[in-house]
Amino acid sequence: MQGDGVHQGSETDRVDALKAGTAAAWTQLLSHHGPSLLAYAIRMLGDRSTAEEIVQDSLVNIYHTIDRFDGRCSIKSWLYRAVHNNAIDEIRRRKRYVDVGHEAQEAYFDEAGRWINDCPGWDGLAPKQMDEKRLLGIVRQQMDRLPHAHREVLLLKEVEGFSGQEICDALDISPGNLRIRIHRARAALRAAVVEG
Repeated sequence: MQGDGVHQGSETDRVDALKAGTAAAWTQLLSHHGPSLLAYAIRMLGDRSTAEEIVQDSLVNIYHTIDRFDGRCSIKSWLYRAVHNNAIDEIRRRKRYVDVGHEAQEAYFDEAGRWINDCPGWDGLAPKQMDEKRLLGIVRQQMDRLPHAHREVLLLKEVEGFSGQEICDALDISPGNLRIRIHRARAALRAAVVEG
C-alpha cells in the first residue's frame, strides 16, 4: 500500500514535508494534533474561545517558523510547547500566574513522580461511598481549579498520555523539575478532592 508520505515514513520525512509547505502534511498535522491541542488549551485556560485563539495563533506561528524546528524534540512536543507558551502568556495577562518553585521533595516521591509511600486518605470511607462517575466528576472539577502549573503537568501526563520526556520537551523543563511538579500537582489534586 502506497502512503502519501504523511501517514507513513519517519518524523523527519513529515517535518521535511511541513518545511516544504506540503498542504497534505499540514492538513494531516492539524487533523491529528489540532483537537488535542485545543482540549489542552481549554483545560489550561478554562475558556474555549480564548483557547481557540491561542491554538490558532500558535499554529500560525509554527507555520511561519517551521524552518527553525531542529528535531531536538518531537514535532508533537514542539506543538504543545508553542500552545503552552502562548497559554502561559495569556494567563500572565490575566494575572493568574502562580509559580510553584523548584525545590526538591525527594523524600516524598520516586523517579517517576509517584509517592514513595501510600498517600493516606484515598482508601477511606468517603471514596468508597461515592460511585466512580461522581468521583471522576469531582476530580475533573478540582483539576480545573488547580493553579496552571499543577494542571498542565497532570493534563499532559494523565489526560494526553505524554511520556516524561515529551512533557519535559513540551514545557522546556528538566526531568527533576517534572518530578517535583507532578508530585505537587498530585498532592494538590488529592487535597482538593478530599476537601472538596
